[in-house]
Amino acid sequence: MVQHDQGSITLEEIWQIPEMLQRALKPKENIQELARKIIENKIKLIHLVGDGTSYHAGIVSSYILNQLSKVKAFAEVSPEFPHLVGSILNKKDLVIGISQSGESEMTVESLNVAKSKGALTAALTNYKESPLAGISDTLLEMKTTKERGLLATKTYTNTLALLSKLAIELAYMKKSINEDAYIVIMKELMGIPNIIKESLQGFRKQIRTLIPDFKISPVNFVIGSGPDYGSALEISLKFIEGARMFSHAFSTAEFPHGPITLADENSWILAIIPNEGHRRTSILKLLKKIKNQGATVTSLFSTDKMDDVDCGIRVPHTHEFFQPLVGIVPAQMLTVELALKKGINPDKPKWLTKVSKV
Repeated sequence: MVQHDQGSITLEEIWQIPEMLQRALKPKENIQELARKIIENKIKLIHLVGDGTSYHAGIVSSYILNQLSKVKAFAEVSPEFPHLVGSILNKKDLVIGISQSGESEMTVESLNVAKSKGALTAALTNYKESPLAGISDTLLEMKTTKERGLLATKTYTNTLALLSKLAIELAYMKKSINEDAYIVIMKELMGIPNIIKESLQGFRKQIRTLIPDFKISPVNFVIGSGPDYGSALEISLKFIEGARMFSHAFSTAEFPHGPITLADENSWILAIIPNEGHRRTSILKLLKKIKNQGATVTSLFSTDKMDDVDCGIRVPHTHEFFQPLVGIVPAQMLTVELALKKGINPDKPKWLTKVSKV
């Protein structure tokens, strides 16, 4: 039996992300088919349904679907979906079930509820023979190789990429964007795999430089706004799963409504800094206050370094829609390094299974 160093499986799968993204983004037939169905069925509302990492991918992706394709899209956690909207679903709804295994019980149940109400359904999964794929009207395959580690890495990034491509195709078919805009934004999405590939070594070097002097605090918060809020939720989950840390994610503007009282010398804040605009101004203002309270602050940033942080991890500058797709990669690497610093194997988190069941 081959023995692996702790964390090596997760790191190997992170290194596979560029190749897996290329595999997912190359085909376009199923994406275009679903976009056509949305238009032909006059879909008014898209529900992105999943658990954990899949739910977080839905939150991130809802921003590009709303803003670019101009179709209302919301993410809902699958165990609550039947209770929350089951009674009001109709044929003008599309429910996209997201599950890397295609076996998540409540995500499958959510699609069953949707079908019983006459809603259009789609499955976004890595397994075309799975229960989720079997009951859906349209299948979108993640197209990654099997994820051997317990932490979702390459399946998460492929999910973001596929939903981004759906938003772009849908926006073009609905004439929400013209052909020139379509070409520009699709080219940028198709270039993301290469951007990540060229950044992997740099991410690793930055993180390994930080870790030796890094003090792991008993409380961690991850904050971000817009699509970065979904990234914050996913990063926080990775810290919990992989490094067994207490972590909680908040929207930037929500953090002052209570949680900021815990931002002191015993806490560590990871802040996702937008490239520009009001979201950037707001989080920088908040970080100044947090730093004055004694908290340790680390930033994920793509522009100039900031004064009110202790350290930062630089990521390439991309369109704000795709920043979560790039920024999650160093966060996944950081999870591995934090786990190893604590003497934990992130490849095999305690009491976790790949397919979660109640």
